Amino acid sequence: MPPCYLNYKENIPMAKPFKPSAKPQPVKTTQVRNSPVPKVAAAPAAAPKTAPAKQITQAQIAERAYFISQSGTGGSEQDNWYRAERELRGGAF
Repeated sequence: MPPCYLNYKENIPMAKPFKPSAKPQPVKTTQVRNSPVPKVAAAPAAAPKTAPAKQITQAQIAERAYFISQSGTGGSEQDNWYRAERELRGGAF
């Protein structure tokens, strides 16, 4: 007979019954710290250095949007405008 017709109970190994050990195992412990954790003086937070914002004019954006549309990789006029803004501002959009 093929194995799919065998009685499933004959093919499944039975698990051994659980027997608690006679001797309890010792529990591993860690030392408890009874003193407070020493505080370390925090360094003053340095102000993040940011580059001065570029002054982008509408004429620059319009020119870049025009070149994007002429390149054949642009989308709608609005998509080209947003892409031109993003490129000119350095992707901070």
